[in-house]
Amino acid sequence: MLDVDLETVESIGDWIELSLLVSPSGHITLDRLFKLAEEELGVEAARTSLAVGILESRSTVLGDLYPFVVRPDIAVLRRRDARLIHSYTALLLLTPKSISRQLLSPQNIGAMGELFEEIAERALAKLWGVGGSAIRFAFPSRYGRPEQFDQAIDWLAKRIGVKPGHGYRPPRRKDGGVDVVAWRQFRDRRAGFPIALAQCTIQGEKYTKTTDIDTRLWSTWLRMDNDPLSLLVIPGTIPRAGTQWDQLTSVVTVIERLRLIELLGRAERTDEPIEWATMALESLRERLGAAEI
Repeated sequence: MLDVDLETVESIGDWIELSLLVSPSGHITLDRLFKLAEEELGVEAARTSLAVGILESRSTVLGDLYPFVVRPDIAVLRRRDARLIHSYTALLLLTPKSISRQLLSPQNIGAMGELFEEIAERALAKLWGVGGSAIRFAFPSRYGRPEQFDQAIDWLAKRIGVKPGHGYRPPRRKDGGVDVVAWRQFRDRRAGFPIALAQCTIQGEKYTKTTDIDTRLWSTWLRMDNDPLSLLVIPGTIPRAGTQWDQLTSVVTVIERLRLIELLGRAERTDEPIEWATMALESLRERLGAAEI
């Protein structure tokens, strides 16, 4: 039995997805799945059945963007023609408190965070559909963002197409709580276009992250005609049951795994293998029983 802690049915659902990813056949009958869950996790069939329902719900939301298929009372399987399997796999592996994060050797959290921010950047560029843009503001940046915060604000303002504000920019700040900025400029190049400021986190604690972005301060750093949209971007999912979703969305707009995949589905670039995720999956194959199915 694996020495892991699966707190929610959502976590068991993630385990099923992970099992399908490491399975050579990509096909597990429900009877075999129930037995595997009991042997590997100590989870009874009733909870595993609820987790299968979670997969059905995810499939309903994402349609053919979801890499898995649930055949009620028969089996769960991996799509052979999955469009976003590489991005979905990375998000699954990056999810805090997930079985993958518990089983894998301690990783460089900084590198994992950068990977997640890059995925978020690709997705948020499609937040307003065709014509949208996004850029990773966190440092270090592959776009040449200056390290000093005051210079970085000027750099960002130029990239977005707004003027920098006159508010004081504390030199010790790194990113002002903003990891990715998304916007949708119009052809007329006039002021008054939508801008979103996103905090991306792979940490388990979400509520404290909702206050990282102070839109009042940002309105003094960038001359935005409209209030920016504040986003919390996470690689995991949030249960429909309970109050967690309502508590978070009363403060920020939440972009979780399923919303990220929906946005990535609009992306023009091909969903390519992600080296870190590929290597991590190979390591997990040695630990999961589904690798023999």
